[in-house]
Amino acid sequence: MKNQMMIQLNKLLITICGMLLSVSCFAQIVTVKGVNTVTYATVLTAPEKEKSYRAAQVAAVERYFAEKGEAESENFEAIQAKVEANLDKFILSTVVLNEQDQPGLRKYSITVKVELNVAKLNTTLRSSSVAGKTPGAEKSQMVYVFVAREVASVKSFDDRVVKREEVNLERSVAASKSIKTKEGESVKGNSVATNGSKNGTAKVALNQTINVETGGSTTRRSDDVGYKLLPMGNQKTSTTSVFSQAGFAVADPEFVLADSDLKAVNDDYSKGNDLAPSTIRAVVQSLRKSQVPYLVLATFDVNAPIQDQATGLQRVSVSVTGRVLDLTNGIPREVAAVPPVQYFGVGADNASAMTKALKDASIAAAKEVVSRLNAAGVH
Repeated sequence: MKNQMMIQLNKLLITICGMLLSVSCFAQIVTVKGVNTVTYATVLTAPEKEKSYRAAQVAAVERYFAEKGEAESENFEAIQAKVEANLDKFILSTVVLNEQDQPGLRKYSITVKVELNVAKLNTTLRSSSVAGKTPGAEKSQMVYVFVAREVASVKSFDDRVVKREEVNLERSVAASKSIKTKEGESVKGNSVATNGSKNGTAKVALNQTINVETGGSTTRRSDDVGYKLLPMGNQKTSTTSVFSQAGFAVADPEFVLADSDLKAVNDDYSKGNDLAPSTIRAVVQSLRKSQVPYLVLATFDVNAPIQDQATGLQRVSVSVTGRVLDLTNGIPREVAAVPPVQYFGVGADNASAMTKALKDASIAAAKEVVSRLNAAGVH
């Protein structure tokens, strides 16, 4: 009984740790460092020192967006002036880590650590984006199709080896012959006798050469990978919330796409990484009938769980790839793309770790899509 209580307590502690990790993943307060260096004329003055202090704070905010990628960095440029003018609204606290004055070089450097109000920054970004400024009635509708999958089977092929051997036979024959003859006669009484002899020799030489040449080829085939699709119902609400809060009007794919379209999409993604041309054409046609101008496609590849070395919990990684298609013109064009990015989820067991990894990955993917659409001025 006591052992069972200890086991239950350990599971509870592991679950709490997983929840804390989940909260910290999407924290609304982030600590980041900023550095600034100024050159002064003769003596460092108080205004110059204060200016460098504020510049270090701004550098910390800029570093935060730089670490989030190119799209976020470009979006920050749209609100940089507003952030610089109202630093107190976006920075909760500042700690000076290091100051260095070099009178000989007339340089002053300062390093600060600030706590950023990420929620306030995100709100400012949304209100400054094209989608955020567009009235509700004029917002373009968007449909996203997110497919999660894991490897179900891998079929490997042996190498196909072909051997080739060529044999060349060369022969040469040389022959020589010599003949020696001798004739004579003798007279005895009334008779004459003749005699003769012939001696012959023959020589035959045979030369034979065999040349053997070997070679061949080896053909290798890539593995045939089959996927098992995973449900994404638990992630739908949080993903839709990200798009809606960013100012986009999101339509549920089940209400827009035909059953045959959804089945074709699932079938294609269960076999490979791309949609068949007939499938994407059918999806585009269905969206155009419903006057939906934007389509978001994303795949979530779930890897096998492993034990996290730091916590002892189960850890699952998810690789995300996505793209956004603009269907307003005659030919659909890609207006944004999410390169392969990997996210991790930690839980007490494989199921909870996978659920958390998919949730975090879907929210992060939606935020990345929003950032890239804002940078492209799409609304």
